[in-house]
Amino acid sequence: MLKLAIISRDHKAYQQAFEILKNSEGYTDIELFWANEHAEGLELSEANIVLGNPNICSKFIDQCSNLIWFQSTWAGVTPLINSTKQDYVLTGLKGVFGAQMREYVMAYVLLFQRKVEAFMSRQSNSHWEQELLPTLKGKVMGIMGLGDIGYDVALAAKGFGMQIHSLNARSRPEVADKHFHLSTLVDFAESCDVIVNLLPHTPDTNGICDEAFFNATKPESIFINGGRGNVIADDAMLVKALDEGRLKAAVLDVFKQEPLPQEHPFWTTKRLYMTNHTAASSMHASVFELFTENLARFRSKQGLIGKVDFNKGY
Repeated sequence: MLKLAIISRDHKAYQQAFEILKNSEGYTDIELFWANEHAEGLELSEANIVLGNPNICSKFIDQCSNLIWFQSTWAGVTPLINSTKQDYVLTGLKGVFGAQMREYVMAYVLLFQRKVEAFMSRQSNSHWEQELLPTLKGKVMGIMGLGDIGYDVALAAKGFGMQIHSLNARSRPEVADKHFHLSTLVDFAESCDVIVNLLPHTPDTNGICDEAFFNATKPESIFINGGRGNVIADDAMLVKALDEGRLKAAVLDVFKQEPLPQEHPFWTTKRLYMTNHTAASSMHASVFELFTENLARFRSKQGLIGKVDFNKGY
């Protein structure tokens, strides 16, 4: 009998979904023996399968001596990758966040492209002013990390006639018009009208958006970070780039420290737009759908979707 532990703020929804699944599919070989938002009181060594929050679980993962498979309820699994225990299968979320992220990115791209705020200001001042607004057709969106989520964003941008430049370990010619490596990061920055970071948090991505990067961006370009906060080498450097007009705007959903401290300069920086790590949230229905697919694969000894390579960090 395999023992499943669920550790998540959405544990009640996951527990209900698992009980329905177990009754309909006859999963008599799996026992749900823990469902909570914490692990206090959990017999850690008994857990064979965990569906859980990687941040919480990283604090005790080393004690899970019989763990076989861990399904993360988040896209980011860095806390688990940084743990010493790696003798189990870790799966992240794949194919879950694409729709949310493409809406997030394109919402802000269109906000600036159609000058929504300018028209709102004119309306509030009863001021009528017409102007010609160019389209997105032919403009370049550079995507740092053209994986599953980035692919959905790229398709949405292409729907508006944009070109796609990718910054990846591998090229994806089926969607990217031009491909760059980290060694040509400055050339990548120079080529883009919109830069979207969706890279995972790895040693290779730490601080890559440095002074040389922001010196290379176009004054009319937009920087959107929906990936991880670690890519920005120095927060003050981004503030300076905005203040000096080396970027038209920056949109940040992720930060090195969350929640962002109240004294942080981002709160008051002009032309910097912040959301609170909500660009693509883990919706329990979508997460459990992936878990169900992986559970069936696990029982039939097939490869799992979203398997993480501990060496690569994603």
